[in-house]
Amino acid sequence: MKNIFLIGDSIRFGAPGSPGYGVYVKEKLEGRANVYAPGENCRFAQYTLRYLHEWANGIDREKIDIVHWNNGLWDVLRLFGDEPLTEIETYGIMLKRVYKRIKFLFPNAKVIFALSTAVIEEWGNPDFFRYNREIEQYNNKAREVMMELGVEVNDLYSLSAGFDNSLHSDWVHFGEEGSKILADKVIEVCFKNEE
Repeated sequence: MKNIFLIGDSIRFGAPGSPGYGVYVKEKLEGRANVYAPGENCRFAQYTLRYLHEWANGIDREKIDIVHWNNGLWDVLRLFGDEPLTEIETYGIMLKRVYKRIKFLFPNAKVIFALSTAVIEEWGNPDFFRYNREIEQYNNKAREVMMELGVEVNDLYSLSAGFDNSLHSDWVHFGEEGSKILADKVIEVCFKNEE
């Protein structure tokens, strides 16, 4: 069986009203893969860099086959009208550092990076805001970095941008059906060369 480690924000982990896609990846792969994930929201890239070694504790790291990873929605967050939490060039640098840490901790794993998902801006809180145009800019920066590193990209942005609003649990997160669709895409990308 494959061993998969999922790293990601609340789109993976879940939030009030949203189960997150991680629970469904684990459920759908029962008997086919062991799925591991941190028991918390992995938030922004610098937070992931700080805690990744702790999240890896207790796992046979050399046996991890795939690390499916995302950071971005926290990095692009604007609090009280300020600039994004992480400046875009710093975001690119942090992604490289997180990748380096992943490869150190999980030396035999294939790394897949998931693009950040789209939001429903008109439902958002102006004091805790994200713009899709900036999510796209940060996703483009992530694509550049991943191309340089030779990392496959899972385009969850294009998928989620096509969602009907009913698949959302709020302006950022997804309900059960939306989370299951994202889980199916994660599984598809993780297993695409083995069907």
